[in-house]
Amino acid sequence: MANELANIDFGVSYTPTEIKINNEEGLKNELKSISLKYKGLIVTEDNLKGVKSTRAKLNALNKGLDDKRKEIKASYNEPLSAFEDRVKDFKGIIDQSLVPIDNGIKKLENSQREGRKNHVQDIIDEMAPEYDIDPNDIEFEKSWTNKTMTDIKLTKIFADGFNALKRKKELIATNKKLVEEHCKYVGVEAAGWVSQLSDEYNATDVIKAIDQFAEDRKLKEIAEKKRLESEKAIKAATQRQVNDVVIDDETGELIESKPQMFEWSMHLTGSKGDLISAYNALSELKGIHVQTIDGLSEVEGEL
Repeated sequence: MANELANIDFGVSYTPTEIKINNEEGLKNELKSISLKYKGLIVTEDNLKGVKSTRAKLNALNKGLDDKRKEIKASYNEPLSAFEDRVKDFKGIIDQSLVPIDNGIKKLENSQREGRKNHVQDIIDEMAPEYDIDPNDIEFEKSWTNKTMTDIKLTKIFADGFNALKRKKELIATNKKLVEEHCKYVGVEAAGWVSQLSDEYNATDVIKAIDQFAEDRKLKEIAEKKRLESEKAIKAATQRQVNDVVIDDETGELIESKPQMFEWSMHLTGSKGDLISAYNALSELKGIHVQTIDGLSEVEGEL
């Protein structure tokens, strides 16, 4: 196909046009002379008429020069405009050939890239299980399908990447086990604490938070125990029970022996730190028992 263009040749003939002002030097000298003559001019009643006459002549000359410039420019641009129109026609004809050529090349290159992508995916599917990695967890990179990318390069890239993922996976499993065992030792539910593990919040950080929570809970339990003992002592001194009803001897008020219990499920959304703070705050409320159903999970979008 390239041979079809071998004999196509073209040239453009162009003869620069000279634009000449007749008596240019004389005109310039005359105008300079007038300019010097009227430099620093002071208009008086005596010279007003002559000055106005000179101004009118200069304005007429100025307009004449500009009109001639416009006339010459229009004439000068005529062949250029015609030439540009012809060039646009030629380019339009060329584009009629380029469009199907470009589309064909793009289609073939996309097909070739898709073939390379399938080949790369085959390598991933073969190598990933050797590192205990799920091929579906691999984020495909466009550069892997470049024409310059060889199987040797890909194998090295994947080996390094899979090793890093394997180490990360093992670290996550280790951190999870440490947190779960510590939760069991302390006596708290593990799900909520395990879900807090991340690249920025490791097992050591979570365990510290667990210990702080356990300490706070212990202090709360001690305080609650003392409060209940105090209430019990007060009740023993001021209240008596008749059948299922408790009577306050001081006020004669009938007191329900056991308060009605309720359950309220809610869904909390927020940053990890805010959710932990909310959980701890609810856990510290008197008479409230808090139980996590599911661990923390990421959500998309904003509140």
